[in-house]
Amino acid sequence: MTGPEFPASGPADPAPPAVGTEIERKFLLLDTGIAAGLAGQPMVQGYFADIAGWSVRLRTAVAADGGARAWLTLKSQEAGAARREIEVAVAYDFAGRMLASLPPDSLISKIRYRLPQKDAAGRVLVWEIDRFLERHHGLWLAEIELPRLDYPVRLPAWIGAEVTDDPRYRNSALARAGNAAAVAPPPAELVATVRQLLADAGRIEAAGPGDAPGDAPVALHA
Repeated sequence: MTGPEFPASGPADPAPPAVGTEIERKFLLLDTGIAAGLAGQPMVQGYFADIAGWSVRLRTAVAADGGARAWLTLKSQEAGAARREIEVAVAYDFAGRMLASLPPDSLISKIRYRLPQKDAAGRVLVWEIDRFLERHHGLWLAEIELPRLDYPVRLPAWIGAEVTDDPRYRNSALARAGNAAAVAPPPAELVATVRQLLADAGRIEAAGPGDAPGDAPVALHA
């Protein structure tokens, strides 16, 4: 299968990394018609071998105006809805080079739709609906990020079974399913970038493989 083509260059956001705890619930989609009429954003993402105990993801996305962006995201690997997350925008050409080092059939291609909805308290929560393409064709997932673990969510009728605690539906597992080569050592340039990101986020710069993400405090950026 031919892999995606990446533009030669693209901007990176100069903002510091976003660091915090992501609280997210994930569901299968019962009625895919809910995405009809919504503007979708094409995305390509890939996962690399863990670095210093963190899951490593690179994602590229193309906006409606044709602008291309890319992000590097590190996630801790606890089970359940809450995980630590560090994310920073990176140059699109960097992301393209790194993703090109992965087997093409280990990449995830999908279209993301965003559906804001008010809850009973009047807070606007955003459902992110992913329609997976290529080898994951037919899979739809819906995610919602919450302000706290016990925050009540009124599930709409188009939501199916919850898969938050099912590791098979993590994007990293979907990327690696049936493709052991996807966990090959990451490129040295990516390793250096990740370690710098960890240092920027308040982690120890020389954390070794297997160190748990919770072993040291993570500084939150304002």
